[in-house]
Amino acid sequence: MAFPESLPRVAVVGCGQWGQNLVRNFAKLRVLDAIVDAIPSRADKAAEQLRSQGYGNSVKARDWESVLADHSITAIVLATPAPQHADMAIAALDAGKHVFVEKPLALAVADGERILDAARKARRLVMAGHSFQYHPAFVKLKALVDEGQLGRLRHIHSRRLGFGRIRHEEDVFWNLAPHDISMILALVGVGQYPTAIQAQGIEHLRPHTADVASADLTFANGLRAQILVSWMYPEKERKLIVVGERAMAVFDDCEPWERKLRVFHHRVDWTTGFPKPLKGETKTVQVHMASEGGEPEPEALAYECSHFLDCIQSGTEPLTGLDEALPVIRVLSAVGEILRQGQKHATTSTTSTSASLSPVLLAGSISEDKATCTAVGEKVKVPIPIPIIDLAAQKCRIKDRLRGRLATVLDHMQFVMGPEVAELENRLCAYSGAASAVTCASGTDALTLALLALRVQRGDAVLVPAFTFVATVEPVVPVLSIVFKKACHWNYRQHCVVLLGAVPVFVDVDPDSLTIDPALVHAGVATAREAGLRPVGIIAVDLFGHPANYEALRLAAASAPTESLWIIADAAQSFGASVDGRRVGTLADITTTSFFPSKPLGCYGDGGAVFTDNPELAAILRSLRLHGRGAEKFDNVRVGLNSRLDTLQAAILLCKLDILGDEIDCRQQVASLYTSILRSADIARPPVLRKGVISAWASYTIRTTDRDCLEDRLKAQGVTSAIYYPRPIHKQPAYQAYPVVNGSCAVAECACSEVLSIPMHPYLEESTQKHILAAMEPLTSI
Repeated sequence: MAFPESLPRVAVVGCGQWGQNLVRNFAKLRVLDAIVDAIPSRADKAAEQLRSQGYGNSVKARDWESVLADHSITAIVLATPAPQHADMAIAALDAGKHVFVEKPLALAVADGERILDAARKARRLVMAGHSFQYHPAFVKLKALVDEGQLGRLRHIHSRRLGFGRIRHEEDVFWNLAPHDISMILALVGVGQYPTAIQAQGIEHLRPHTADVASADLTFANGLRAQILVSWMYPEKERKLIVVGERAMAVFDDCEPWERKLRVFHHRVDWTTGFPKPLKGETKTVQVHMASEGGEPEPEALAYECSHFLDCIQSGTEPLTGLDEALPVIRVLSAVGEILRQGQKHATTSTTSTSASLSPVLLAGSISEDKATCTAVGEKVKVPIPIPIIDLAAQKCRIKDRLRGRLATVLDHMQFVMGPEVAELENRLCAYSGAASAVTCASGTDALTLALLALRVQRGDAVLVPAFTFVATVEPVVPVLSIVFKKACHWNYRQHCVVLLGAVPVFVDVDPDSLTIDPALVHAGVATAREAGLRPVGIIAVDLFGHPANYEALRLAAASAPTESLWIIADAAQSFGASVDGRRVGTLADITTTSFFPSKPLGCYGDGGAVFTDNPELAAILRSLRLHGRGAEKFDNVRVGLNSRLDTLQAAILLCKLDILGDEIDCRQQVASLYTSILRSADIARPPVLRKGVISAWASYTIRTTDRDCLEDRLKAQGVTSAIYYPRPIHKQPAYQAYPVVNGSCAVAECACSEVLSIPMHPYLEESTQKHILAAMEPLTSI
């Protein structure tokens, strides 16, 4: 847009109680030219008051048509009755003016979209008067939320109550709630809109007009928000309460400045698997600073008016422009429709009316077609797709950190092995307790690097579980085809460069944990030797986020009739888990993990890492990931790989590592609720954890003998489920020729016919979990 560089000239239209505040603030900014009011004498009086206060003789009382025709007037500020907002805003835009509209922007979504069309056609900006977005206390509160100091948001409660100023043009919700909706949507984050709304209205004074109203908003990321408004309340109350998993905050605008914003460091501890409230200290957050000369800081409206002028001069979109204002109108319209539908069935004018809307179609972009909403008089179960994981909710939480980190990488342009890679490796060590962390290009590469560092070679046998993803086995034999002969000996035919060429020996899993069974290690060694192979190690898979039984594996390896067996922990699914206080990364000789997007710690692409406490192995791993590099770039001392983690992915992982501990705690809560309910059900077995194990809960996988029926029921209710895994590795065509301990893996084969993974992620709301479990009805009852 081409905006004037000179100072904007403003006309304020409407000088009622709130319009006078706008007149005063724009006059103080020395940009007010004209005052317009439907009662000319009121405009004359306002102009005379300004002259008496020393604002000169330039401010005149004028009529609407002359202001529209005056090309020297750059912007028009509307503080008129709400039903007039849309038509007057469009007339001003058509006259080439920028427009500031006091809340609400309009009384219908269609009118809001008319304003949008007119603004685009005129190439002028429109700003809504959501003044609390500019309040210093709210600005500070939003910064605390964006920085993650409150943790993941769970609940927001807003109360805007008082006595008087009863409107005739709109009900109490349209009149008072726009500020609350605006603040809630700002805290929840860009792109997050309600998926369901419930509302209730009480009519004291007139039929069909609510004097007290409340709304309950449910968001896709699991957050719940409640709004209560009334103009029939004996005391004034303006309070916003934000509850996070690390702390809670209260913004009370009725308190003096030194107490307007307080943070309560209360939280709920889930270490034992049950909620335990822990009270912390309460801190008052400083938000009020004296300006020059010791004068108090200006009111929020002053910041809002200055912002409007700044946006006109710079051509930037206002903080409360149409992108922000239209979603607010959509929520207001949805609540209004619910209240109207309830009023149709009310028996008296003072009856409480309640209804729900699910889902509310609130477009992520204001340019989409008009949303349509259907309200009903009772709660309707509408299948809303529930994904296995929710990366969007996580992205919303860390979006500002992501932008900052990625911008830094784009500034320094070190896209390969940039400083973020080293920072990430140090942070991974600090988090896990491992001495060294070596990042690489993928979880599969991590396993390959580990096997190379351990000098696995042709003729070696590696014990692997039969119940896992194929990536666990692939690195063992990446470049050799192997043909099994009847004499139980192996004949190798080299394909290309000699890297590994070892042989997997498939071992059955423990019936409870479904991780490799330590009791079968000795049998695995014997099976390898019968095949003419040298048993050298074990790859244990931390399935579904649950660490394998490494203590029992170490004892079995130490007592096995062979020289030594190393242990690799395939922790692709378990980073963040722990056993007896020791985190994954320190439980085996070498630990590998994956940063695939769906993992507990995942990037936005492929990535992986290898952990070890052995400095010699760490040095070899760093060499191997860089083509076997020696002291110099073109000094290749061993056959290696090109397997480096991109700097951009490292930057993303650093943002996610900041919140990993909190997300692991959230996963415990989700798993605890699932398990507590399923234990009383008779259709599915919940996962079983050993004592002392804190799982990363990469997935929540139940077992049932009626899986097909359960899948169908979940699908019918919009619940996504998945089977990990439908076939054991030793039954896969590419791996059927390899040795199997005792000739079969009965537990793994049975598990493949029973396992079913249901949604699991840190942002899964309790009500959504109960919906998931209720979808299994009549098999289970919640």
